[in-house]
Amino acid sequence: MADIKFGDDERDRVVERLEQLKNIKLKPVGNKKKFLKGSDGLYYCIVGGSGDWHAIPKEVMEQEKKDYASVYLVIARWLKTQIEIYEGLLKPLFDSRRSLSRTRQGDFQFYLKTPTDGILSIMKVPGAKFKKVDEFVDPVSRFKTLPEEKQREILAKANLK
Repeated sequence: MADIKFGDDERDRVVERLEQLKNIKLKPVGNKKKFLKGSDGLYYCIVGGSGDWHAIPKEVMEQEKKDYASVYLVIARWLKTQIEIYEGLLKPLFDSRRSLSRTRQGDFQFYLKTPTDGILSIMKVPGAKFKKVDEFVDPVSRFKTLPEEKQREILAKANLK
């Protein structure tokens, strides 16, 4: 089976969860699904992944430059069948942006440290601390971890080939 990745399905569930937790509505800024503005007037960047590697779109860093310290970074740590959500200000990453390597698209990449007591830190970024705000079992993610044959069998039974 191909390596499964954190995608739009998982991000959509994280957005729904944040909207419930904060009692807000989130709308994309431009055409970026990772960058949203809340009905509370704040900006949110939602990044997710199944490993320790994550990246922040360069457009988000540009927004941070305009409205210093106004972007909240939400890190969805995907553990195949559940998703942990961490939140904190983007400011420490913005301040350390020169020490972060860049992707071919110009996005800023970073690596997570193993969380301790509900706090997530980022390698090479002093002062970056993200508090765990939620975790939930993700049935679609669980489905994606099944062998392809089992997935086809379930879809056939549901008449969703």
